[in-house]
Amino acid sequence: MKLWARLKASCLHSLTIAWGYLLAAFGLLLQGADATADAFGDPSLKEQLAQAIGDTRTVGRIMVGISVVTILARLRSLRRQN
Repeated sequence: MKLWARLKASCLHSLTIAWGYLLAAFGLLLQGADATADAFGDPSLKEQLAQAIGDTRTVGRIMVGISVVTILARLRSLRRQN
């Protein structure tokens, strides 16, 4: 239970902030997909990702941007409540 309590505390007990963190992590993962595919020596992975979602770096950057805006908006609303 301590792990769950620490996770909730790091997200300031806000599901919106947790969602923002999840989006940021997924966006960073997408940005590094090309390097990961090269490291594993699997060029077909890059092709499959390109067919599924297009340019992974661009999509990853967009997701990180959305997560930053989401987290900042929630922090602003939390500050108003206190």
